[in-house]
Amino acid sequence: MSFVKSINVENLRIARKNMGLGTLSATKGISKSSKNLVAEWESGDSLPTWIQVNKLAKLYNISELLFFSKNVLKKSKIIPDYRVGSKREDDYGVKKLINLVLSRQKWLEKDLKSEGVPRNNLQGSGKNIQNPRKLADLILRKLEVNLEEFKNISGYGARRNALKYLIKKAENKGIFVGKTISYHNIDVDDMRGLFISNDYCPYIVLNRKDALSAQIFSFIHELAHLFRKSDAISNSLDFRATNRNIDSEEVFCNRVAAEFLLPQEEFSKEIYNNLDINEISERYKVSKIFIFYRLKDLNKIAFDQVEELEQKIRKETEDNILLKNKPKTKGGNYTTNMKDSNGNLFNRIISKSYYDNKINYTEASKLLKFSAENL
Repeated sequence: MSFVKSINVENLRIARKNMGLGTLSATKGISKSSKNLVAEWESGDSLPTWIQVNKLAKLYNISELLFFSKNVLKKSKIIPDYRVGSKREDDYGVKKLINLVLSRQKWLEKDLKSEGVPRNNLQGSGKNIQNPRKLADLILRKLEVNLEEFKNISGYGARRNALKYLIKKAENKGIFVGKTISYHNIDVDDMRGLFISNDYCPYIVLNRKDALSAQIFSFIHELAHLFRKSDAISNSLDFRATNRNIDSEEVFCNRVAAEFLLPQEEFSKEIYNNLDINEISERYKVSKIFIFYRLKDLNKIAFDQVEELEQKIRKETEDNILLKNKPKTKGGNYTTNMKDSNGNLFNRIISKSYYDNKINYTEASKLLKFSAENL
């Protein structure tokens, strides 16, 4: 058993905290020992083996060399956590995803600056707008989204194509959009969306496990965060101001999504029933439960039907998510899934740098997380 001769204990500590892990949780992630090994290493009471250093580097998602560098590791940016009811003690997947985005942003910012790309002027452009309707209108206008065009997307895969339409509009404006992939191992309850600001490469991530209609809502929600330049980890679709469990910033961004996708002026009937909700869901590409809450918020659901209808739609929504995430015999093509997870804009920039010989095959493949030969 070969032990290291010395190690930078400060970098050990910072790397662990960047992942949001306690010393005991980190120890359990690399060893079956009953001792709190990581606490011993950070205090200087003992030293790890080379194998343990390798495991720790993978757990913290950093290079082994940083444990031996004399340079102090940079502390990760703290992202406001607005989630409700998530299992935060099992948050490793979300922390790892955040670190991945931050490392990508560091590379992208350097590359974009070298190419003379200006700062993204959409980010923060709506931070002083306090009216959800006005911010929704600003997003529609700045991204050049045609809501009628969006609503008229129909046929097989309508929701998937509608989401692609919105994402393409955002990417055209320099907004990076990715999705989680299976190895991130993040449940819908633990994260539906993530926004991390950056002057040159603002980044939105959606949870691929979520229903497509919910991803559409979450995407607009995260766009609201972008226009307000308010970083966030989110998991709620509830836009009712009466829900005190949800942070006011989340309620506001959810109301922006509601105004964007289902403007009040679209609903002229006095009362809407379940059949109406089905029809609206198909046309507007959003979930029935979201439409129900929007109509309830507008006092357009009969009082004596509210409770029964809510229970029915909630059950249907939960069943749909379970069906969507039912284990499949085939996981699909890894490279195709990874390309979708990275997002088109990110893939294009890495591809350009690779073919312009700014980065080599190894670096390109590491950034893409698939072979650069498959670009």
